[in-house]
Amino acid sequence: MRRIVDLTLPIEEHWRYGIKFEEIMSFAKGDPWQVTSYNLESHWFTHIDAPLHFVDGGRSLSDYPIADWCMTDCLVLDLSYVGDNDGITAEMLQRAAEKHQDKHYESLLIRSDRGRKISWKEPEYWDNSCYLTEDAAVWIKDYKPKLVGYDFAQDYEIRLIKNRKPGQVIHQPVHDHVLVAGEILQVEYMTNLWEIGSPTCTLVCLPLPTQNANGSQVRVIAVVEE
Repeated sequence: MRRIVDLTLPIEEHWRYGIKFEEIMSFAKGDPWQVTSYNLESHWFTHIDAPLHFVDGGRSLSDYPIADWCMTDCLVLDLSYVGDNDGITAEMLQRAAEKHQDKHYESLLIRSDRGRKISWKEPEYWDNSCYLTEDAAVWIKDYKPKLVGYDFAQDYEIRLIKNRKPGQVIHQPVHDHVLVAGEILQVEYMTNLWEIGSPTCTLVCLPLPTQNANGSQVRVIAVVEE
C-alpha cells in the first residue's frame, strides 16, 4: 500500500512574507471567471535553493536536470528530540544515520518536528529554532546527497534576517558548505516530516519551471510503502 505525505507549507498571507492576494476578476463583480493576482518571491514558503542564490555565477536550477533529482530514495534523520535553540552537530547526524550505513541515499531529510512544537505562523518558530552547527553542514556536504531538506531554520542567523540592518553580514555556514561548496540543492521550510512514520521514503520534489532560477517554490511529497 502506498501512502502520500505532503511536506509543503501552504502559500497564504504571513507576517514574514509580503505576499498579497487580489481578485483581479471575480463572479461577485460580474466577471465570467475568477482570476487572482499575487506576488511571490523565489525564497518564500517551502522552496528550493540553487547555488546561484548565494554565489555570483553559481549553478541555477536549470543546470540540474530534473530527472536526476526530482524523485529520490530518501533517508529521514530523526532529530525530533532537539529543543529550542539547540545546535544539531555532525555527531548527532551520524548517530541518526548509523542504522542505515549499508546504503547511500540520494537525498536526506533532517527532521526536528519544529512545526509540531510551534506553529510556523509564529515569530518564535524562527527566533528560537534549532539549527545546524558548521560541522553538521560539513557532514551533509561530505555525505553528498543530491538534495537535502529541513523542517527548521537550519542556519542560526536566519533569525536575524527580518531585522537586518544595511550592510549587516548574516553568517550562514549551512548555505556556505552545502549549497555553495557542495553544490547540493536544499529545500527549506518543510513540514509534516513526523507524518512520514518511516526512516526511509521516496521523496518527490517539483519546482516551478522558472528558467535559470536561483530558487523556486516546490511541492514536496513523501511516498511511503506500507
